[in-house]
Amino acid sequence: MGIPENLRCPKCGSRDLAEILYPPVAMTEDLLHQIQAKKVLIRNESKPDTPPCYYCYYCGYEW
Repeated sequence: MGIPENLRCPKCGSRDLAEILYPPVAMTEDLLHQIQAKKVLIRNESKPDTPPCYYCYYCGYEW
């Protein structure tokens, strides 16, 4: 888990990104801190066949 250091949004170039996780997710203290720091985003829906892995907080793009 984690976002590569040099990763940027392919649409806007922002580094304000989060990794997208899908259920089931085991909530841990570390995961809670990552969610609060906006480094992880948990989806409530089931994982699609080709799920996006990252979310850009700046423009909303997912890839």
